[in-house]
Amino acid sequence: MSKVILSKKTLDVLKNFSTINSSIVFRKGSTVRTISNAENILAKFTGEEVFPSDFAIYDLSQFLSGISLFNDPQLEFTSNDFVSIRGGRTSAKYYFSDPEITLKSAPEKNVQFPGADIQFNLSGDDLIALQKASAVYGLPDLTFQSEEGLDTIKLILRDKENDTSNTYDLTVAGCATGTYSLDLKIENIRVLPGDYSVKVSKHLISEWTNANVDLTYYIALEP
Repeated sequence: MSKVILSKKTLDVLKNFSTINSSIVFRKGSTVRTISNAENILAKFTGEEVFPSDFAIYDLSQFLSGISLFNDPQLEFTSNDFVSIRGGRTSAKYYFSDPEITLKSAPEKNVQFPGADIQFNLSGDDLIALQKASAVYGLPDLTFQSEEGLDTIKLILRDKENDTSNTYDLTVAGCATGTYSLDLKIENIRVLPGDYSVKVSKHLISEWTNANVDLTYYIALEP
């Protein structure tokens, strides 16, 4: 019988993953991946826990809420059909779903990032400020703007479809291989709160690497 105790860090990451896709396929080992249904967000996390086998969860939020019912819960893998959740005098049996029928699972291979044309660090506070400003002003688009020779990157919130749109700018230290203006939907920045190293490619993909957790997101840019 294999037992797994999920750390708070892993639970926080999985809660975040549930905002990207409500379902998930866990693979044997310590790496967990998810992908959005639109395939424009992919995330990869490596934790301290080692899962003994592949299994699929259809409703990740429900699964995590169930785990929160227990004091010091542990997962026991004794069947190919379900996992037992135990804590103190209580237990639950949670059945797996069929990944071939019901779920979109992330590819097991790593993303080959094409290289950074824009690169900068974004603090958790700055990320929250951008998300709040987007909500306040109703600005759906985030533009990464660089100028060749400058060591700063401008992050501009705007509405690309509206020529008279309000804007909100944030300037951060960074570097770029040239002059670019690359766009991303801010609603797609579904990352765990924290500090990030951000790389943006002119090939319309961005890489967000968490500074404190072995966690990376790949978020597609807009054409």
